[in-house]
Amino acid sequence: MRTAVFAGLTACALMFAGLANAADTESASLKLKTATTTEQFIHEGVVWRCKADACSALTVPSLPVGRACRKLAGQLGEVTMFNYRGKTLDDAGLADCNTAAKKG
Repeated sequence: MRTAVFAGLTACALMFAGLANAADTESASLKLKTATTTEQFIHEGVVWRCKADACSALTVPSLPVGRACRKLAGQLGEVTMFNYRGKTLDDAGLADCNTAAKKG
């Protein structure tokens, strides 16, 4: 009986750990060069929330990280940090991303 209870508790713990990890790999965050006055906006069907120069979304669609950054930079302006579904852009990726901000 104890073994069955322990096995059930272990399965529940693993399930919740998997859900927490899934949330991290589906979320996104960014920092802007200048603060935005937008508190929230919808992009690609996802609600993004912003405060000062930081914006985040809990779940985002599966897109290449560079493409996602270019689309958002075109809408919001120059990005100084971008993390999308667990991947963070390096300096070269940010420079490429910000070409969209300069065109917009």
